[in-house]
Amino acid sequence: MLATGRPYILYGMAWKKDDTANLVYKAVHTGFCFVDTACQPRHYDEAGVGHGWKTAAGEMGLKRKDFFLQTKFTVPGGMRTTRH
Repeated sequence: MLATGRPYILYGMAWKKDDTANLVYKAVHTGFCFVDTACQPRHYDEAGVGHGWKTAAGEMGLKRKDFFLQTKFTVPGGMRTTRH
């Protein structure tokens, strides 16, 4: 990402739940081009990130190369049940 030389704004998606798609949509329209998510259904909605991005990108004429997605994997036993 840094190799592109383009500035970026990072948007983290933890604990957004049912609002994820709408918040990603709004973030992309505002200028965010980097979203952080994770494969932790308790705290993240990866499908919502994809839906929000796809909808905004379609309206704005953005391509996949215009967007950076960071995701992480945690084994089910490694997920915390509380927010810190």
